[in-house]
This record gives sequence, structure tokens and C-alpha cells, in this order.
Amino acid sequence: MREQRLDSFYAKLRDSALSSSSSPVLIFPSTSDVDSLCALKIIFHILESDSIQYACYPVSSFHEIHKYTSSSLNDKPLSVVLVNWGNHRDLRKALNLGPHARVFVVDSHRPIHLRNLSDQNDAVVVLFTKDDEQQSDLAYDFDLTTLANATAAAGDSDSEPESDSDSDSDSDSESEGNGTRKRRKKNPEDDEEDPIKLYRKLKKDYYRLGTFHGKPSGCLMYELAHFLRKNTNELLWLACISLTDQFVHERLSDERYQDGVMELEQHINSSGNLDAVTSVTLKDGTKIPAPNSSQITYEEQPRLMLLQEWSLFDSMMCSSYIATKLKTWSENGTKKLRLLLGRMGFALVDCQQKFQHMNVEVKRKMKQEFERFLPEYGLTDFYYRSFLRVHRYSSKVSAADVVFGVTALLESFVKSDGSCASKQFGVAYDALSLDNIDNLRTGMQQAIKIQRAILRQGSAAITKSGCIRSGRTFRWLKLEDSHDTKFLGYPQALTKFCYFLMDALREKGAAMKPLLCACLSQEPGKVLIVGVCGRPRLAGARGNAFGIAFRTAAEEIGTEFFHELFESSWIVLDASAVNSFMSYTALQTQLLPLLSPSWKPKTATILTLQLSNNFPLKTGSSTSAWLDPPNIPSRRSSACDICGDPLKFLFKYEANVFASTKKESAFHQMPFDFMCPSMKCLLRDQHKQISLAVD
Repeated sequence: MREQRLDSFYAKLRDSALSSSSSPVLIFPSTSDVDSLCALKIIFHILESDSIQYACYPVSSFHEIHKYTSSSLNDKPLSVVLVNWGNHRDLRKALNLGPHARVFVVDSHRPIHLRNLSDQNDAVVVLFTKDDEQQSDLAYDFDLTTLANATAAAGDSDSEPESDSDSDSDSDSESEGNGTRKRRKKNPEDDEEDPIKLYRKLKKDYYRLGTFHGKPSGCLMYELAHFLRKNTNELLWLACISLTDQFVHERLSDERYQDGVMELEQHINSSGNLDAVTSVTLKDGTKIPAPNSSQITYEEQPRLMLLQEWSLFDSMMCSSYIATKLKTWSENGTKKLRLLLGRMGFALVDCQQKFQHMNVEVKRKMKQEFERFLPEYGLTDFYYRSFLRVHRYSSKVSAADVVFGVTALLESFVKSDGSCASKQFGVAYDALSLDNIDNLRTGMQQAIKIQRAILRQGSAAITKSGCIRSGRTFRWLKLEDSHDTKFLGYPQALTKFCYFLMDALREKGAAMKPLLCACLSQEPGKVLIVGVCGRPRLAGARGNAFGIAFRTAAEEIGTEFFHELFESSWIVLDASAVNSFMSYTALQTQLLPLLSPSWKPKTATILTLQLSNNFPLKTGSSTSAWLDPPNIPSRRSSACDICGDPLKFLFKYEANVFASTKKESAFHQMPFDFMCPSMKCLLRDQHKQISLAVD
């Protein structure tokens, strides 16, 4: 069931924990992102303040939870908390919950499985506030709670969003007594009048919106702590890190990030950070940092990754924002960078020193000179609003640098199946605290190595002909350099590489397309594949739709695969199956829009569909068995000759469509287009080519 209020969510969790006091609250945090760690720390603080016992087991995939729970979820009272995972699955069924177990979910992943949101499912409580829904990058134009309750009432047999079939029976033909089909014109208002058809349409549209992210879990948990009057400066800093984690990893739009920044700035102002004593003056007049000071500030920060940990020159050379604009991997790009620094009056020898030891005068002039010269190079968004922390005697640390360092620590320990040892997970968890600054700096140095690998492999992919393969719907490439795959063979690192490559291609003038990248995994014979569709945009049309295509393609080619990671656009499979996997994924991403009832071509006039003639031919005809000329009535117009499924009406042509040859084929003369809706049927027939062109 959905819980829209923070206080009600915690009240239910607390009551459930007290009713099952013989067992501690079992907390299962995701090891995939920093936001999960921040939310976990805040949850610990809240539970400890109420003297509620808990046990924590970090997990990296859906199946991993069963190692810790076995049969305990269905035979005794138990309270379970899932942090940043679980929304995508029907948890009551996936976890085999008994009548006494309750699961509480704090997860930013969207969409949420409708069964988890149903009011009739009191075994699962999902925190999903109304503000989060209304401020999301992708909005729903229907009432989500009503749709979730309708799903439970309908008792649909599907257990996962991915299994929603397009082969429902709402065909656009009517049966006549002789067994043939009579075509009729479909009335768009029929679906609105028929509640069952309307429900099915809304359900499909809901899942086909793709995956995206809601409000960071760490920010939600800080709001809960603030409401309960349990908030501290440390928890506020964790909320800042959570928001920054989503921003630097491209999980939310710039507009939503700015809204989040404004909210946290209000908390910073009201918590007395601006009035904190950060330095003390000795008797001789010397000022030193206050030993017990801990201050959070906000200011404009440059888009220079880990600037405090390396030199200004190296940070500008490797940071994605500048590297893709200036093409710093090339000789001309390096010359541009040197020229830029010279025009700003910065000596190269100063810029190549570690930033902490760089000339103070250069540091003071940086912002002014950057704002003066960078717009000439197209770097108009070089500064962004961010957060800093001054902690005791340590220097300032930015929230973005903490995210990069802790993420690198998290992924340093991830195996190909996503598993992560608890002790090693604890290292990343401890690095969130500035009392363990050495652990954090270790992660930052690892992040620097990852960023250098991104620059090397990105430049190689762009400059080497044929490295990036481009299809009609997406581009893809495979990384096989053993030296750099040890840095990039992890989900977050590989995702970051994909965004770097998309930015670099855009600067070259290439059309924007989704990108898939396959990288050799740490496990021999395995590859990790990540798909990205572009940066989130406010009021965007769609999220990342690769999840459904990935699973279906892997199942169809019959290879061993692992699709249990917490992002559906990540998958691990056999290295030998990459080419086949990409081909099947391309086929599905081209057919998926056609099978969607809400899809329309750009002008709704011309649709050209070219299929290899691999279907069996009808007797005495040159037409494939699944297609009928308009003047030859046949049962094949109503059923596929291969799988027997009813053919689905797709589109009525509003203009003449001509074949590539002068002679029009029977297919191109058809005023109506029918198609077998079975994806498995089409894939098993192994079409040589499907190309879609919409004018």
C-alpha cells in the first residue's frame, strides 16, 4: 500500500517493530549507490533514538535477500525495511511474504509496481509522497492510487511489469459466421467508455513510461528526522550528499536539482550553520580552525571533478564537462586548454601543482576569469550550486567529491553478479563520515583512476573508425581493453562512461541516440551491459525503456544472464552472446513503439516497414503467410500462421506508400496493416532486417 505521509509511514514501521519485538527490524540497503548509504545512516539514527533493535544486511541484487531470510518471511512476525530497492517488483509474491511479515520500502526507483501501491496490499508499505509524485521529472496524467487498486481488483495474472503483454483481445475486427474477419474502423472513444479497455491502456502506458528516479531516499529520511525533531547537522550533510549523488549520476533534471538545493539551503540557514564558529584566534593573533567546528555551506562550484585532490590542469583535462567541449584527448584540444589558461593569466607550472598547494592568487581569481573566458568556448554552465563541509581541522570537502569517492569505494568491491562483502561495504559506509577522511581519500584516488580511464576509452571510441556501431534506434560499442575494463567494468562507472560518450558525440554534431555499452566483467567470460537514453528532463516524454528489451532479448537468444541488479538497464551475460543480444535488442526497440497503443508517427501519414521475406509463403502467392493482399480474404488476416496468435491492427495508411522498386508489392498496396503481436514469434523467425522510417 502507498503511504503519502512521512509521519504515518514511520508510525506504521514503529508499531510493526514493537509488535514483533522478539525479532529485530531487518534492514536491507542497496549497495548500488551513495543515496542508499545516506538514507541508511539516517534510519539508524532514528531507530536508535527510539530504542528499536535492528539488523542490517547490505544486498546488491534481488535474489540476495533470500540468503538472509530463508523461510523467516512467511512463518513468524517480522518487520523488513528495503532501502533504495524493491519498487520494481511485486514484493508480496517475490519475497513470499507470510501473514505476519510486513515490508517497508524507501526507494527512489520508478515506476513502482502497481501491486505494491494497492490499498489492499497491507503487507507492503511504500513511502511515496504526493509532493514527490507531482514534482517528478515524468508525470502521470491519471490517478495512480485508483489504477493500483484496479490492478488488485482485476486480479491480473502478470507478476512483473515486464510481462505485460500486448496481445490482449481488443482487436479491431469482428468475427462473422463463416470464420472470416470483417474490418471495422476503430473509434478512439471506445476505450474511454469501456472501463476494462481504459484500465489496460493506462496500465500499459504506466509501465511503458520507462524507468526513472523520484526524490532521493536520503532527503526523504532527513525530512522524516526533521519532522520527528531528531535532525542533526550530520544528518543534514547526508541529505546534501544524497541529492548530489542523483545530480552527478544523471538521475534527475537540473530543475529538480535546483528545487532540492533550495530546500536544503533553507535547512542549512535555519540550523545555524551560517553563524557557526569555524576559527579561533590565539594570543599571538594567529587564526586556526576551531577544533570542534562542523559547518555546512553552499556556494557556486565549478564542474571540475575532485579539484581538491589533483591539479587544476588535470581536473580540467579529464572532467567530462570541459573534456567533451574542448576535446582535450586530442592535440588541438590540449592546445586549446593551455591557451585558455594563458589567456586567464594562469602560469602552467602553477596549474600543474596539486590544487591545495597552488598559488593563492590564482585560486582567488579563478571564478572571475572562468566567467570571463569560458563562454567563448561554449562553457556557459560551468558553475552550479552545491554544498561544502568544513569539519574540524580538515579542509573543505564538497558533496560531489564525497559522492565520487564513496561510489568508487562501493564499486571497487562489486563482483559481476553485484554481490558485495559486508566488511567492504562498511568501508564505503564509514567513508561518509569525515572522521574517516583517509578512507574517503582512498576512494577519491580510485575515482580519479576511473575518470582517466573514461577519457582514454572515450577518445579511443571516438577517434577509431567502426568502434561505435550505429543503428536506427541506438548506438552501441564494446570495451575490451583489459587495462581499463578493471576500472569501467562496474555499473555506475560504465554508466558515467556512456554519458561522457554521448556528450562527446553531440559536440561532434551527431544526432542524439540512446547508447549501449558492453564491458568485459571481472569474471572471465562475462560482460556487463549498460543502456542510457539521455539525461532526465523535466516533463520528459519517457524514461529509460531498455529494461524490458534487455530481459526479453536475453531470454530469446537462450544465453545465461543475470538481470537481478537494482537498475533494469544493467545486465550481465556471456561475452560470446553480445552481438546476438544487441541484434535482438535493436529489433525490439524498433517494434516496441509500433506495439504501443499510444504510439503515433510524427505526421501520421507515411509508415514504411520493410521485412525480409523469411515467413512461409501462401500457396500460389508471392505474399508471406502473415500478410494478405486486400483483395484476397483469408483466415490468415486474423491469425498468424506460425504461432496462431491473432494479428493485431497497427495503422491505417493516410497516403500511398511505395516500395523501393517501381512495381508496388502487395504489402504496400494494403490500406490496412496487420501484424503478429507475438514478439517471440517474430524473433524466432529471425528476420534479417527490420527498418522503420517515419516522415
